[in-house]
Amino acid sequence: MDLTGRWIFREEFDSGKDEGVAILAQAGDRLYGVLDFTEYIENETPFQVKCQLEGKVDGDKVSLEMIDYEIISVEPFEYFPEKREGIINQNGQIVGSSEDEQGVCGVFVFEKEEK
Repeated sequence: MDLTGRWIFREEFDSGKDEGVAILAQAGDRLYGVLDFTEYIENETPFQVKCQLEGKVDGDKVSLEMIDYEIISVEPFEYFPEKREGIINQNGQIVGSSEDEQGVCGVFVFEKEEK
């Protein structure tokens, strides 16, 4: 399955959720792309994150790592990039788990938009 395209992104973690869109390009077993999402944390002002991704595909396994990011927020704060590991399921979704540099874990799904 070629993962090139536009994907709807959702992630849940203990104190909140992320929602956004990813544009991915696959070249062989390598993945590159941009993920643009809004993070909603309980009792905090939502903020937008735009990040560059790099990753790898190995059969049905997918790994993605933030290599650079920009935070769009009205308040200064510390942000911790995360790594994502997942699989391509029978519905063509990428589903898996993430962990940031603080050890906060989440579960995510990327669902490819139909043309």
